[in-house]
Amino acid sequence: MTTSPRPRAAPRARVVGVVTALLLAPVSAELLQVYLGDLGGPAGLAFLVLFLAPVYGGAVLLVREVSVRTHRGWTGRLLLAAAFGVAMPTVVDLSVFTRTRDDIDGWSDIVGAATLGGIGWSAVVVWVVGHVLTSVAAPLVVAETLARDPRPWLGRTGLGVVVAGFVLVAVALNRDHVAQHDPTVDAARYAGATAVVVALVALALSPLGRPLPPLERTGPSVRTCLVAGFVGLAAFDLTPMSWAGLGFHLVLLVAVGWLLSRWARSTGWTPRHLAAVASGGLLARTVIGFLAPLPQDTTWAEKIGQHVAYLALVLVLAVLTVRRRAPRPAAHPGR
Repeated sequence: MTTSPRPRAAPRARVVGVVTALLLAPVSAELLQVYLGDLGGPAGLAFLVLFLAPVYGGAVLLVREVSVRTHRGWTGRLLLAAAFGVAMPTVVDLSVFTRTRDDIDGWSDIVGAATLGGIGWSAVVVWVVGHVLTSVAAPLVVAETLARDPRPWLGRTGLGVVVAGFVLVAVALNRDHVAQHDPTVDAARYAGATAVVVALVALALSPLGRPLPPLERTGPSVRTCLVAGFVGLAAFDLTPMSWAGLGFHLVLLVAVGWLLSRWARSTGWTPRHLAAVASGGLLARTVIGFLAPLPQDTTWAEKIGQHVAYLALVLVLAVLTVRRRAPRPAAHPGR
């Protein structure tokens, strides 16, 4: 693995990129579907975003810094995001190993779908993929598109602060979950999950994670990418959690991954195309949230109000990123 001595991005780009990643990632990861109960109004929502920013936003920043400094392509970025996606429900918040939760209706049905070896594999796939796409990849695309500078955003001090914040909040989430929900986790399960995380990081830093060369082929339009992002994530979110649903999820992931990898290697692929895919996915996640059941201790007025606010935010970001001109020439985006 080689690192780059490249100078950091311009101050404005660093601020825009870091702030966008820190604030958008927790919103995209936990709030767009409005599945949580009463959070205490706007002040409670703001507190939750700020509290979760070091772990979700920190993951986005760490994935980007490692990728930029080691010259990873999007294959490498997604593998690093997958490492985070595995760590969250297995090591950090222990959702995979939690059989009951009184604060979320239908929880036992979610974690019990497609169970084998005491683990609900449908939930594993849904949560891991959700973290990869909406907790890391989409916020990263938005932040990079707005920052418009391919160079590193963080120096040594910044990296240290991000790592420390990530660890502290992750430990706090773990301890709080253990105290409140009594997950069935032991050293063997921690070790197994950690081994998977380490393996994914190793794959990301291997030659597999390097950018792929472009091919002389015609790519899709920006509009097609927007539709593909929306339809792909909508199909994923609307599929019931079951053995049949698990099979469909896996087929869908392979098909969409193959299609996007072909598009991303076309000579006409630009940051606008990548932003369109991300915006389509965020729009799908937000719109489908309207169909989610009413959370506990929440009124329909509060739920709809949150949905409208998040939809407005996602639409504004879509306009800002999809219509954005390309940044200065750098490595081919999206590979």
